Amino acid sequence: MKRIFSTALMLGAVSAVFAQTSSEQESLRSKKGSFVTELNFNPFKGNLSLNNSLNQIKGRYFLKDDLALRLGIGINVIDSAASYGSPYGTNSYFNTNNRKATGVDVNLGFEKHFKGSRRLSPYIGFDLSYGTKKTKQELTTTAYTMDIKHAWMEVVYQQTNNGYYSSLQLVPNGYTRFGAYAVAGFDFYVSKGLFVGYEFNLGYLSTKYKKPEFTITGTDPGYGSYISENKTKTFKSSLVNGVRVGYAF
Repeated sequence: MKRIFSTALMLGAVSAVFAQTSSEQESLRSKKGSFVTELNFNPFKGNLSLNNSLNQIKGRYFLKDDLALRLGIGINVIDSAASYGSPYGTNSYFNTNNRKATGVDVNLGFEKHFKGSRRLSPYIGFDLSYGTKKTKQELTTTAYTMDIKHAWMEVVYQQTNNGYYSSLQLVPNGYTRFGAYAVAGFDFYVSKGLFVGYEFNLGYLSTKYKKPEFTITGTDPGYGSYISENKTKTFKSSLVNGVRVGYAF
């Protein structure tokens, strides 16, 4: 009886060790059905931020163990009002500057993950990008009121031999933007669900700035002559700034 009990105890211990070893070798990588989100950590600046060049919140959903859908969304809203002037003396003046802007950027793509190891998950992928921004500004002086769409008038300071002087410069900043990116990176899982990683991309981005529109009441300052259309196209590689730190649910 003692021999049977000892044998059963030994078999139970071996089974426990085997089960523990198998558990330790279990993959820590995200699997089908996992949702993953992340931030960027820059150890040189000591800060956390959103995780790509467009400053988007990014999420991934694993359709399969080795295939994930990527989605990045960025929203930027600005509403500012400033006033300044001098009500005294013969040259009294009072100016106001109200500016508003709403920008939205969306990236949609996929990732293909490769074998790697139980902790390391290398991948390549592809993103399509669309962005738009609407802006408007209202400038009011003692001589005129100027409403601007798709651009802002900015104060520019220039140095001359006689010191500094300021002037207004039209800056188009309402736009429509399209892009496509090839991406490559890796996730390294520190524990179940928690990972660090890095990513770089090679992409094409086309930005078309909307033509500024002026509505002026009062004395026309003549800034309408500066109106022009502007387009930019870029094709370049870039690194995500900092280390990606993420969590899988």
